[in-house]
Amino acid sequence: MLKNILEPKGYTSIRLKRTKSQHLVAQLEVNAVEGLFLIDTGASNSCIRADKEVYFELIGKDKTLELSGAGSEKLEAKPTAKSNISYGTVFLTKLTFFLLDMDSINSSLSEQGSEVIDGIIGADFLKKTNALIDYKSKKLFLKL
Repeated sequence: MLKNILEPKGYTSIRLKRTKSQHLVAQLEVNAVEGLFLIDTGASNSCIRADKEVYFELIGKDKTLELSGAGSEKLEAKPTAKSNISYGTVFLTKLTFFLLDMDSINSSLSEQGSEVIDGIIGADFLKKTNALIDYKSKKLFLKL
């Protein structure tokens, strides 16, 4: 089992859940507030729904940036000050999120019978924590 190899090397494991749409999600805390986050290895940056800025006690910066999605569409996003990310009692890291309108993403997930997400964990977080995904055991291993 991968857990027996990685945990002695200092990795922390996070339990993942597979949604009906076959995405992997994790319950994480941002600034001590729990939310559901989709794990997306193809997303460059981690994002949180724009309408959850106050809920997660985020401090949005004044500037708005234009980000690109996988398609040709441009997305308006507002960066935040660094926030604390934790899993239960384990502090994982500090990270800048981008506030983004995720209505179309959540609409698509709902149509597939999946839960609505609060945000996306992207490659910025996954690289920073040396993440490894074990699809069989549905665990995300992080080296902090």
